[in-house]
Amino acid sequence: MTAPVSAPPLPVGAIAITALGMTTSGGLDVASACASARAGATHWTQLDVEEPDLDTLESVPLKGHAVRGLTDGFEGIGRLLRLGDAALSDLMTSAKLEPAHHARTGFHLCLPGHFHATWLLQLELLGQGPAPMDVARAEFARHFEEQRQWRDKLETSLVPSLLSMQDVSIPPALRSCFHGGPAIFAQAVEQAIQRLRLRELDRCIVGGIDTCVHGDALTTLHTLGLLRTEEQPSGFFPGEASAFVLLERADALRARSAPAEATVTAVATRPAAHDRAADKPEHGVALSAAVEACLGDPRRKPNLVVVNLNGDEFRAREFGMALVRMREAGLPAELRYWYPPEPFGELGAATGAVSACLAVRAFTRSYAESDQALILLMGDDAARGALLLDDIPTQSRSTR
Repeated sequence: MTAPVSAPPLPVGAIAITALGMTTSGGLDVASACASARAGATHWTQLDVEEPDLDTLESVPLKGHAVRGLTDGFEGIGRLLRLGDAALSDLMTSAKLEPAHHARTGFHLCLPGHFHATWLLQLELLGQGPAPMDVARAEFARHFEEQRQWRDKLETSLVPSLLSMQDVSIPPALRSCFHGGPAIFAQAVEQAIQRLRLRELDRCIVGGIDTCVHGDALTTLHTLGLLRTEEQPSGFFPGEASAFVLLERADALRARSAPAEATVTAVATRPAAHDRAADKPEHGVALSAAVEACLGDPRRKPNLVVVNLNGDEFRAREFGMALVRMREAGLPAELRYWYPPEPFGELGAATGAVSACLAVRAFTRSYAESDQALILLMGDDAARGALLLDDIPTQSRSTR
């Protein structure tokens, strides 16, 4: 084991990552999940939806990445709560926060949005032929009301239950929920940093929970033709996960003598010109603009990029176009790429937090081979995001 080395003081205004928590199909805690991903292990699960095998003329179940043993038999809020509780417990174990710290701690949680359900409704209405405007308007009004009620239920039931299970007493005014796809994490981090710098908070737990392997979410993705099957090689395997990072202002972590594992150097969000439902190609302008905002300082030269390419042709095409633009923004030509959906499947709103955990864990275990990591977040909705994380080279390395 390498002897501990004292970390230098962080600059005034620095935002540090001081704890991690993660639960995926590869492991129920951040250490085992990241080790599984590093080893290239893949944990498959047969899902409830079946597809015909044209060679055998038999029905075969779709494959995905469920967290077996933890979420079996759970659905809806219960399933999200199981995932979130395991990951938050992992974070709280390493964070070592005292009850006195809770009153100055924020909680930003990324949760599933309704983009795919809305897209499917649009296609269904179009498939029925031109519907009268009043009929379409009534259908969408009903749909959005159902989605609003679901979001309210998540915020008023899931969040208090999740915090209560970990005995974390965070005031309601310091809690925020963000509903959407992968890039919503960048928005949650951006707002957390703003609150930290305004000294509304000393620290903020930022994370995400999502599942694509069960219930209406799985059915919707399958109906839209987005999943990879034996007959459709372009598509993604669904997954489920939860992950959290603890962001802390430099003076606050010094006050409680907490070690930093990385710093958030930059974060940016940009809206794309249109979402996937528009049936138009996305040329990578928004993603490259977010990257350019993160790499504005010439000293920022990451050699590691964590990007949520998942096997979907639409997302790969956008990334390819963005890559050309990103070269002009100063991104090095020779880079190493990690793809979180490869070991864990498509993770929706949990993607950003999982990506951050993978990068920070690689820093603390000294296999990142880079002192900076660029996290890129794309989705089927219009949101795009990027984060730049910095290692702390002389810190005491974690033994977790």
